[in-house]
Amino acid sequence: MEQLETRACLFAHPAKHSLSPAMHNAALGFLGIAARYEARDVPPESLAAEFKALRNSSLWGVNLSIPHKEAALELVDGMGVEARAMGAINTVLNQNGSLHGLNTDAPGFMAALLEAGCNPSGLVVMVLGAGGAARGVCWALQQAGAEVHLWNRSPARARQLCDGFGLNFVSDFDLETHVRASSLLVNTTSVGLGNPLESPLSDGILPNSGWVCDIVYRPLETKLLKDARARGLTGIDGLGMLVHQGALALKAWTGRDAPVKVMRQAALTQLKT
Repeated sequence: MEQLETRACLFAHPAKHSLSPAMHNAALGFLGIAARYEARDVPPESLAAEFKALRNSSLWGVNLSIPHKEAALELVDGMGVEARAMGAINTVLNQNGSLHGLNTDAPGFMAALLEAGCNPSGLVVMVLGAGGAARGVCWALQQAGAEVHLWNRSPARARQLCDGFGLNFVSDFDLETHVRASSLLVNTTSVGLGNPLESPLSDGILPNSGWVCDIVYRPLETKLLKDARARGLTGIDGLGMLVHQGALALKAWTGRDAPVKVMRQAALTQLKT
């Protein structure tokens, strides 16, 4: 059996939970591209060294996940206008040793919302979290014409993002009120990742109506989504964003339209193992 060369990978910490290898390798096989994708656990202190090695490698590029989306800004040679505006990148193109940063989180998130029947234009949206993923989500929501409110466990970090993006800061004291008044709640934190009993919100605190989106995809139905659906709200899981942002990254690396349905099925199959 032919040993395929690794041509793209994920830098994350931790990385073992990622569905990216399953969906990207399925897509590469479907497209007939003789290459493979792998996940690499890269702690923050090793990121600079990994980027240095990337320049001299045969990799097309990498994806970035927690906690690297903001730190990587200092390690690329340039980035797209949208990625610069967001202040975070999740995809890197290796162009003969020159590294170019992109953010496919924002369009990937928007594609997932629209796919689920949620058009955020004109909606009041409550976003939980202020990390790299939150930047892409908030930017996408603003571009779509939503009114965005943001809360984070660290108020200073939340205020920094709110000041930079012109978002509405929400304190711990006001969180419940803003959540209930929102038409779309989005969790961009890692709370609930790998723990189906954990939610970023206290029991009973949910929007009065509308949608709840959790970008965590393992488990596919987080406690937040389970509680939302039990309340009669429409839940949007994190798989859609993962698949769509991955498809955009694959197209950036290869120039080929990615098979979204193939990627989604591969990710679903991996989730069941």
